[in-house]
Amino acid sequence: MAPHDDPEVERWVDDRMATLGPNPERQPNVESGLAQLTARRGTDRARRPLGTWLVAVAAMLWLGVLLFPVERLWQTGTLDRADAEPSARDSTAVVAAVNAADAGSGVSMDARRRAREPRLIPVAQRESAPDFILPDMSGSDATLSDYTGQVLLLNFWATWCQPCRAEMPWFVAFQDVFEDRGFAVLGVSVDEPGWDVVRPFLEQRPVNYRIALADTIDRQAPFGPINILPTTWLVDRTGRVATVHVGLVDRSTIVLEIRQLLDEAS
Repeated sequence: MAPHDDPEVERWVDDRMATLGPNPERQPNVESGLAQLTARRGTDRARRPLGTWLVAVAAMLWLGVLLFPVERLWQTGTLDRADAEPSARDSTAVVAAVNAADAGSGVSMDARRRAREPRLIPVAQRESAPDFILPDMSGSDATLSDYTGQVLLLNFWATWCQPCRAEMPWFVAFQDVFEDRGFAVLGVSVDEPGWDVVRPFLEQRPVNYRIALADTIDRQAPFGPINILPTTWLVDRTGRVATVHVGLVDRSTIVLEIRQLLDEAS
C-alpha cells in the first residue's frame, strides 16, 4: 500500500491508536488454563487405547518367563551352591537307574537309542588315544596300557569345578555297574597345587575309581589343551578315542555310549 500524505488521515489514525488500551476480558487466566489442561489429560487417560495395556501385560509375562527358569533351576538343584555335596541318596539313585536300564525296563534298546543317539565316532575314523604316565593316589603310575582291552572313561576335573563335582556320583555308579564288563573310570585332576588339595577333597568326597594327577604342563601335554572343565573322553577297548564330551556330560547319553562301546567287538 502507498503511504498516505493526507494530514487528516494521519491525524485520524493517531486518534484511533490513542483510544486502544488493554482489554481485561482478554487477559490470560493461568488458573483457568491449568484446570482445562488437567481435565483434558484425565480424559486422554480414560481413552488410552487397548493396545497400550496389551503391550504392558505382554512385557510383564515376558519378564516372568525370564525369571521362572532361574528360580526353577535353583529349586531343582541344577544351580547348586558352591558348598553343596552329592548325597549318598543321589549316588544310589544313579546306580538304580543304570541297573534298571541293564535289566530292561520294557523299552527296547533300539527305542532308547533312537530317542537319544550316542555321539560315537565311527570305528574306522577313531584315532589312538595318547599314551601317558601320571602319578595316582596310591603312588603308582597310571598309563594307557593299564586299560588295554577295557572301555576307559577318562575324566579331566578339578576340585574347584562345580560341574565336575556333579558328575562324580555318576562315575561312581558307572564303575559299580559296568566294571565286571571291562569298564573303568580314571579321574585326572588338573589342580596345580596337586595332592595338597586333591587328597583332602577326596577324603570329604570319596570315590571308588582311580584318581591320577596332571598338575603340570608336561603331564597335561599328551592330551593337548584342556581349556574347559570337566572334559571327558571315552576310549574303546582297542585304545582309540570314541568320543569327547566338553563340559557337563549328559548322563543318559553317556550311559548309552558306554554300553555301546562295551558291546563292540575288540
